[in-house]
Amino acid sequence: MDHLLLMIWHALLVSVFFAFLWRSTSVGRRNLFLKTFLIMVVGAAALGWLMFPFP
Repeated sequence: MDHLLLMIWHALLVSVFFAFLWRSTSVGRRNLFLKTFLIMVVGAAALGWLMFPFP
């Protein structure tokens, strides 16, 4: 499986877990899920892009 798909799958599972663990309303869960999912995926892609020139 591709590393990008594994990263997205991990971000999805962790975001769902934290959303249900920390929020009790559906709106709060959705907002936390979207925030954590986007932070993990975009942050990992940005860090990978920044580290690309270095061996």
